[in-house]
Amino acid sequence: MNLLKNFWYDEAGLVMSAELVVLGTVGVLGATVGLSAASTAINDEMVEFSEAIRSLNQSYHIEGHQNCRAWSAASSYRQQDVAVSLADLCGQIEEAEGTVDKRSHLKRQAPPKSKELRKKMEAKKKKNKEKKKKNEA
Repeated sequence: MNLLKNFWYDEAGLVMSAELVVLGTVGVLGATVGLSAASTAINDEMVEFSEAIRSLNQSYHIEGHQNCRAWSAASSYRQQDVAVSLADLCGQIEEAEGTVDKRSHLKRQAPPKSKELRKKMEAKKKKNKEKKKKNEA
């Protein structure tokens, strides 16, 4: 019992309250940044996973069957082109995030597959803007 009293009144290893506040603040900020990074990484992986699943071809066709007493109807499904559906998916994601421009939403195209194609598209857009400026002037 005497040992516990000695520990209770001993102030040699005391941590000041200001130090505790600083340590707590650093800990909370570190946890916040870590959770934010994890959230972004998980969201990116979910988007990639959804695009990968959508890229699978799910089209099918089943012939009907008929004999003397029974029959079954044929069934088929033709999947939309993957590039079109990926563009739709990207548009839905942008709509959910609120980053889509209303005019560009009407003319949605499949996303470019390479950096060169993106550069060509950007150069073409830039050229079209310059032509519009010339015509307006």
